[in-house]
Amino acid sequence: MLCVPMDNHSLSFVASMTVCPSDIRKIRQHVTIAEPSIDPLQNILVTPLFVNDDALAMAQELSEMGSQVYFDSGGYHVQIGKLRYEELYMPLLEAYKANRWAHVYTLPDHVPLSQDPPEVVNQKVRDTINYSAHFFQELPDELKPRAMPVVQGHTFKHIDACLSAYFELGVQRIGFGSFGTMGPNNEVNIATQTAIKLAKYVIDVAHAHNVKVHLFGVGAPALTAMLKGIRADSFDSAGWLKAAGYGMVALPLMRYWNITHRIETSELQQGILPEDFEAYKKITGHNCRLCESIPELQAHKMYRAVHNLIVSAESVDLVNSGANERIQFIYQNGSPKYRTEYEKWLQVD
Repeated sequence: MLCVPMDNHSLSFVASMTVCPSDIRKIRQHVTIAEPSIDPLQNILVTPLFVNDDALAMAQELSEMGSQVYFDSGGYHVQIGKLRYEELYMPLLEAYKANRWAHVYTLPDHVPLSQDPPEVVNQKVRDTINYSAHFFQELPDELKPRAMPVVQGHTFKHIDACLSAYFELGVQRIGFGSFGTMGPNNEVNIATQTAIKLAKYVIDVAHAHNVKVHLFGVGAPALTAMLKGIRADSFDSAGWLKAAGYGMVALPLMRYWNITHRIETSELQQGILPEDFEAYKKITGHNCRLCESIPELQAHKMYRAVHNLIVSAESVDLVNSGANERIQFIYQNGSPKYRTEYEKWLQVD
């Protein structure tokens, strides 16, 4: 039997707004329309360098209402080639000093890409460690307990170098960002087996030092049980929005399907018939007002996006509940591929 560990450890989903900062208000409005059983905006990730004043004010308003707001460094924008790493430092420092109300402040990191040669990866790891240390020292004292440096690298030697430097800073939380990258601009993070092994190593070592670990930019609903199984503390994803832009929707602990077309050329863009989608909804028990009408779901990107956002939060709530029989049933009937691929990271009876 597939079993998610039952203990006091819980996993948190952080809704990344890094690709849609101007849509925060609209997303919140649609969450209200959906009437979800849990709030999918309990934790959000924004990049203060790349949001307008209205979006930042909306994030602060959510913070005042109880949401945990993570500030991202903008490393993703370096990853996809929108700016150089060196251009982050001073603007980011000034943005953090001007906005001291967030709960987590990510230090500047330089993401190694899958195609980077070893010497480039080595330099990016050194950059990440050195810039993080200097940046941390320049933070106001009140923000240092909320600082989160990011572990980067493709080898255990890289990981150990980052961890050693960050433990010396005395931080309470670290991030891990070296997942595989793909796409024309390296805009997609993928959970390769190597990356998951490195992430689990980071988590095990960090927890031994009473330090929490956040995983950056990975976390499709079907992977949620695996993330819980390796004992990550939190993760963020913008996949719920990106997938919606391609006509795709998910269900708790299940894959994404294209709800707008039946026939697609790619396995990743596999279509689904409305009646099959309704059958899978019954398997998972999911029901939000945004997916009650399939034609509306097909027609409106924001409906698909917020539906996917709610599904991401429900997936985390499900694995935290420890309802192993229900989790087992969903994986067997809706996500057999993912169960087979990731069950080795979970406890198996």
